[in-house]
Amino acid sequence: MKELDFLPQWYKDNKRRHSHVRRQYIALAAVFLVMMAFNVTATHRASRAAARVASLENQRVCAEAVVHEFGTLTQKLNGLKARARLVEQMDARVDVAAILAELSRVVADSIVLRKVEILAEPFDAAQDKGRVAGPAVRLAGQAAPAGKGLPLGPVKARVVLTGVAAHSGDVPDLVCRLDASPYFQRVRPSFYGNARGPAGPGPAAPREGAAKTTVAAGMTEFEVVCYLANYKETAE
Repeated sequence: MKELDFLPQWYKDNKRRHSHVRRQYIALAAVFLVMMAFNVTATHRASRAAARVASLENQRVCAEAVVHEFGTLTQKLNGLKARARLVEQMDARVDVAAILAELSRVVADSIVLRKVEILAEPFDAAQDKGRVAGPAVRLAGQAAPAGKGLPLGPVKARVVLTGVAAHSGDVPDLVCRLDASPYFQRVRPSFYGNARGPAGPGPAAPREGAAKTTVAAGMTEFEVVCYLANYKETAE
């Protein structure tokens, strides 16, 4: 039996068109939802990236500040190291108090020292024995000689003792005592003779800058030169 379709063609086309439009709307809604989800996700990721970039920027600023401070401290440290090296070169490593204490033990009561000099000499000045190559540590009231350069690096301390002795035999005894002391070496008398007193002038007169000492006839004036025993000479 044949079925008869009483629906008009325009009705069927209209229905198909509505169905097609509905599918398009559904597809557009799905695309819109996908785009919204992608936009939300992208915005979140962009916010996280911006926050991380801001954090890295803060870290960069802090790192630059630390590098700048490190550079400043490095410059100061290098300057302090240079000053420390200069101070170490200028330090003669001479204990003046210990030297004076040893001299007070060695020098007899019959000897009066007019002047005590502690002179710094470079080791390369050993051949020039008549020239003083450094400043002197003198007794109070003694003026330091002008025009003396300050030696740098390792130096040896030259001790010059000037004074008078009650007897002529006291000078060799002082030389022996100095030579036997562990503080001194290369002890030698520079000069000694009768001091200038009321009885008349002797062969040796007090040197310039020496302290004034009342002397009598028969007393002996002397000058003894030695070196501190804080170094050792070795043959090359």
